[in-house]
Amino acid sequence: MNPQIRNPMEAMYPHVFYFHFKNLLKACGRNESWLCFTVDVTEHHPPVSWKRGVFRNPVDPETHCHAERCFLSWFCDDILSPNTNYQVTWYTSWSPCPECAREVAEFLARHSNVKLTIFTARLYHFWDTDYQEGLCSLSQEGASVKIMSYKDFVSCWKNFVYSDDEPFKPWKGLKTNFRLLKTMLREILQ
Repeated sequence: MNPQIRNPMEAMYPHVFYFHFKNLLKACGRNESWLCFTVDVTEHHPPVSWKRGVFRNPVDPETHCHAERCFLSWFCDDILSPNTNYQVTWYTSWSPCPECAREVAEFLARHSNVKLTIFTARLYHFWDTDYQEGLCSLSQEGASVKIMSYKDFVSCWKNFVYSDDEPFKPWKGLKTNFRLLKTMLREILQ
């Protein structure tokens, strides 16, 4: 795999976060997907936050490596051990496409030592049955798929944005869009 797409970034800039993570129902011009992650080792009590970073899917159409695939490649090559239990948390700007959802579900089916929680800002093509089936396959393999709430945006901001200690500033419609997206996701996962 191409090395520049395998290594996570440390964080993103505020304008990038506000543009890509805004939970709009129709998000035109957001042609990249961002994935912020934490990897916790769960043998410790409380779990130890071991790794964290940010992936974005590359602009280069030749790579076909979405942020989810970048994470899996990095995680499998550099982190994953069969003798360790992991809690992986993702904050994503878009929910996964069907192909990525399938790959992640297959990964989870093969690795019972990895638990995944996905907080997503927006649902990608939520009306398309292939995308809905992808989300259902993740849920069926034990992934917890949720819509980002105000609290999740604050957590993502604090941990993955170069903020110079500036607080997260919610946008108009954040809570309304959260409720609508949460209802849509609940209907998909029924």
